[in-house]
Amino acid sequence: MSTSCGMVHIILGGTFDPVHLGHLRMAQEMLNRFPEAQVSLMPAAYPPHRPTPGATTAQRIEMLNLVLKTAPQLTLDSRELERNDPSYSVVTLRNLRLEIGDNPLIFLMGTDAFAKLDSWYHWQELLDLSNILVVGRPSSELPQQGPVAELYQAHKVSKPEDLAHHSCGRIGFCEMPQLDISSTYIREQIKNGFSPRFLLPDVILDYIQQHGLYGYQAHSPKGN
Repeated sequence: MSTSCGMVHIILGGTFDPVHLGHLRMAQEMLNRFPEAQVSLMPAAYPPHRPTPGATTAQRIEMLNLVLKTAPQLTLDSRELERNDPSYSVVTLRNLRLEIGDNPLIFLMGTDAFAKLDSWYHWQELLDLSNILVVGRPSSELPQQGPVAELYQAHKVSKPEDLAHHSCGRIGFCEMPQLDISSTYIREQIKNGFSPRFLLPDVILDYIQQHGLYGYQAHSPKGN
């Protein structure tokens, strides 16, 4: 479906366990490409493709709100945390589509997640509800064969900004400067007694220390 106007809605999902500079830089890149867009960070409650989060729902919300205080162009969408069922993206996108009408909707995912798209719940319906913008990651590439590769070839646009002119049904790809940071790596560093400073905002590191998250030890000889 094509459209020539209306606010662009961009969804950056994840567990945000914890939120880090890689998440925030990707959100800023989206604002650079789509200056008038609403970019929402959407934490998942029970992600079907990932382990259960280490921080509680309330703690993840508190950490996101801490960073959003310094980024007024970004918003928090907590709808998945308010459901008791797994955080299936197609269910979330159905709800969003009802709210925003025919306005362009862009769902972000890394190349690693996109390559496994055909394992997602009702994955064939995703493009009926939104556009997909695949963001290149250092450790993975676009699939070259199989159903996901065929989907990409059938629906790709020439440049990511073209997605702003379509309500749904298109797939874009963009390379951007990658901060190869993962929440998993940050949690492992903390568990092993090392400091994750400079991988995430100082305000988030302070929060982790104050609440003893991820096995943080206040008197660890390796961290600070």
